Amino acid sequence: MTEPAPLLPEIRYVPTTDGWALALHRYHASAAGAPAVILCSGYGCNRHFIDFDERYSLARFLARRGFDAWVVELRGRGMSRALPGCPRPRSWTFDDLVRIDVPAAIQFVQQQVGHPRLCWIGHSMGGMVIYAYLGLARDGGMLAGAVTLASPVGFPRMASQLMRQLGGLLLALPFPESIPQRAVLGVLWQLVGRTRALEVGMNPDNVDRAVVGKALRRSICNVPRAKLLQLSRWSLHGGFASNDDSIDYRQNLRHVRTPMLTVAGACDRFASPENVGIAYDLLASTRKRLVVLGKAQHFSTDYGHVDTIFGRRAADEVYPLVADWIGDTLAARAA
Repeated sequence: MTEPAPLLPEIRYVPTTDGWALALHRYHASAAGAPAVILCSGYGCNRHFIDFDERYSLARFLARRGFDAWVVELRGRGMSRALPGCPRPRSWTFDDLVRIDVPAAIQFVQQQVGHPRLCWIGHSMGGMVIYAYLGLARDGGMLAGAVTLASPVGFPRMASQLMRQLGGLLLALPFPESIPQRAVLGVLWQLVGRTRALEVGMNPDNVDRAVVGKALRRSICNVPRAKLLQLSRWSLHGGFASNDDSIDYRQNLRHVRTPMLTVAGACDRFASPENVGIAYDLLASTRKRLVVLGKAQHFSTDYGHVDTIFGRRAADEVYPLVADWIGDTLAARAA
């Protein structure tokens, strides 16, 4: 069987209102006027997580299925960069991604494609940012639909008062402004890359460990202390809110009417089906679907967190699921 010719992206930069240039990597559709998708990797990951190579790339799969595919790198990731005069080049929070980066990327892509048939696809935090954005926009935020892969909005609060106190003490420590998690990951992978400890982030039997190790080392970027502190507070207190607690992103899902496909891995410990399902239950969308990737649901195996992109059969089971749902949703919208 002849291998498909490699696809090469066009790189565009989108300026934000606070001095960042976001990198967008575009795989052109073969047909003019094709529906467009924006793909976004999760926590601290650049484009290489969701667009690693010819086999493990949801972006290239969708481009070959006729979609105009754009992979966005949010601030601080990959080829995105702070412009001269940027007031906070090393300090930002989840809120900045939601209120500034996401709408900047969406508006730019819609201007480029010239039509409203645009969907967002996010893995993990790449899906959480679209939940938060849509909850703030309330009018659909210029999107025809969205897909979230392993994106939790529920975080079990630590039951022990002692653990919460210890967690508070850790948050108060003087960590550097930028957390060097890329270097930390490299050390951790050497320690646990061949052990069952990987079950925290994936089903080890459902991935090629060498591929995942290479992909994670290539895709993980350093993150600012301010963002890590916000996420840590969610873990300590079970919230999903803005940094100043003035916006409850989880409860805002009650206002979201955008069509939504919500996907969870059956054995995902980061984003369990229960915590992913909270979003599905809250969404006001009349067109929504929850899919759990597991043997009980007739998939080849139980998927973990990373597996939704890097599972051995993800290109056969998960990628077509996403493409078909978007196609059906856009067709129903046009009818």
